[in-house]
Amino acid sequence: MKNQSSSSSVHIHHEQYEKTKNILIDTGKLILAVLGASLLTMACLWLDYLYGDHYIGENSVTEYVQQILLGIAAIAFYRVKASHENLRHAAILISGFFVVLSIRELDFLFDYIWHGFWVYPALFVTFCAIVYALRGKTQVFHEMAEILSVPNMRLLVCGVILLLSFSRLFGMGSFWHMVMQDDYVRNVKNTIEEGTELLCYALIGYAAVSTQLYLKARSAVMQCRTKINMSESVYH
Repeated sequence: MKNQSSSSSVHIHHEQYEKTKNILIDTGKLILAVLGASLLTMACLWLDYLYGDHYIGENSVTEYVQQILLGIAAIAFYRVKASHENLRHAAILISGFFVVLSIRELDFLFDYIWHGFWVYPALFVTFCAIVYALRGKTQVFHEMAEILSVPNMRLLVCGVILLLSFSRLFGMGSFWHMVMQDDYVRNVKNTIEEGTELLCYALIGYAAVSTQLYLKARSAVMQCRTKINMSESVYH
């Protein structure tokens, strides 16, 4: 009995140690991700002002990196769709959302066709993503909940909310006119707005990739367990 009690105590202690270690590692990764996103944002802004046109325009490092991060997020969830049959409808809906954001950011290119043309490809992508998602019927809600259960999806959701609310409100021209009054400089407003957006995109990109990798690792573990259970069943 003593040996069994001692063995159980060691097992519990080992589980607690592993849980604590994993929590600290995950927290460290999050800290490094946020720090990295902050440094990336500042680096892009510095590059644009030191070596660019001293203006955050459409053809700037800041804008290019924003597009790259949006592309990374869209691809990450498309890969979830491609490799996880049980999550494909929700994954394509999320991927489509980031594609639409990318199209919106590239509105200046679509303006060469005519001003505001970006709305049409954005609506087309939105329509396709929604139709595909609806093919899953009510299952799409369960799929979305499954994806949202991944820890770093909370960071992604926070990044999206900050992008769509805070960065837009903080970058309002009327607000900065009120702050700077007669000393209003549009370049300052643009720098703050685009910098805030880039920080949000960096957090979203990191969260999207880490979510895809988390789901991939979890799927591999489940497949391994299934194979082990099947082998034990055959053995017995």
